[in-house]
Amino acid sequence: MKGVTISAGYGTGGSVIAPAVANRLGLPLLDRAISSDVAQKLHVTVTEAQSGALKRSLVGRFFDVLAPLAGGVLGAGTDAAPPEAAVAPDAAEPFREQAELIMRHALENGAVILGRGGAAAFRTEPDILRVRLFGPLHARVAHACRIQDVDEATARRLLPEVDHARAQYVRRLYSTDIDDPALYTLQLDSTALHVDACVDLIVTAYDGLVRSLG
Repeated sequence: MKGVTISAGYGTGGSVIAPAVANRLGLPLLDRAISSDVAQKLHVTVTEAQSGALKRSLVGRFFDVLAPLAGGVLGAGTDAAPPEAAVAPDAAEPFREQAELIMRHALENGAVILGRGGAAAFRTEPDILRVRLFGPLHARVAHACRIQDVDEATARRLLPEVDHARAQYVRRLYSTDIDDPALYTLQLDSTALHVDACVDLIVTAYDGLVRSLG
């Protein structure tokens, strides 16, 4: 396996940085595609998931948590989960297995993975560069306003909701803290650096990792 996983807090520019890194490295970006692929493996359609027709079944609970992390594929693009959204203990294992199968398949030939708990899933893989994007709260709010074209009040409301949803995803599936520095090879304050600088640093770090492994 080879590639880069990028974990991004709300307002840190992951949706901009990850595609740029993938482009620079000549690797595919795995982001929204994972949602439709998992839907197919669970034998449901994205439309079914959106409609709520599956109620609180395993698949329904799956999409309750996955939708806000899907960049608008399953939801309205708000990128925030309802407070009660959670993967039940009995649902976590098949949820994790299907997501990891898709990520591992992509990484066989190289990929950049945005979110999806990639850092936790591949924490022991030496040829995966695991990146965490972070920044001070006030800077992330300002960054979100520029990148996502939302007003400050909206950014301030979404920041804790999205951070909570992403942290919950990792905690439920991998029993670990999304902010644990042990998960990451490289951590960047992407609110303090230009996007191009962040991309340069990630690409340089990945190239160095590949060389070190011979």
